[in-house]
Amino acid sequence: MRSDDHIKISDLGKPLNHEGFTLMEVLVSSAILVVLILLLLGMGDGASKVWRDGEGRREALRELRASLQIITEDLHSAVITTNSDSLDIRKSEQERSPGLFFLVSHPADRRHSEIKGDLCDVGYFLAADPKEQGCTNLYRFHASGEPVSKAVEEDSLQDLYEKASPENAATTELLARNIVFFQIRSLPEQSTPPELLKVTLSAINTRTARLIASEPKAGERNSRLLREGLQRSTAIIHLPPYREGVSLP
Repeated sequence: MRSDDHIKISDLGKPLNHEGFTLMEVLVSSAILVVLILLLLGMGDGASKVWRDGEGRREALRELRASLQIITEDLHSAVITTNSDSLDIRKSEQERSPGLFFLVSHPADRRHSEIKGDLCDVGYFLAADPKEQGCTNLYRFHASGEPVSKAVEEDSLQDLYEKASPENAATTELLARNIVFFQIRSLPEQSTPPELLKVTLSAINTRTARLIASEPKAGERNSRLLREGLQRSTAIIHLPPYREGVSLP
């Protein structure tokens, strides 16, 4: 063994020269790391919120457009007659909820083969969700066959319209959730029967609706939420020619 491989006794008392971090450096590095993690988490939450809000607005707009498409197709098949109840426009200024009820004669490819006759009754109306508090939805009412024929013969279409209800699953289906505004306007104004109908729907997404329902008395906050989340869609629909009467099958 070489002599330089031995540790000298005189060197044992000298401090070892190890390079490393001091306690202060470790604490500062840890604090910086924590701040960076918090910033990243905040950026992630912000991005997630923006994505959720955007997806919620797109969801509401998709439902509005799909609903207007269905309303348009039904109105193109409307049967408007001398009976004023064949096109019943219920405006929001009235005591009853806004709605639209009318007779239709669907094309052959949209008729049910087991139902006698082609005359049907269709309605669109707003009503509170029976399961979720604070939620107002758009519903579609549809009746066909003998009940419609009987209502036309007896001039009792209003009695048939009154059967429209969210609880009546046999005749009523949900079209769009969280509707804030539903307006039907005749064009030209005050024309009877109208040549055109302007139908406007406005809605918010489910998350915004739940926030508003959680604190209904928070007026300022709820107004801000409505402004930020409101989506609107409008359709101008040309109605079929006016008929003098309806010939029942």
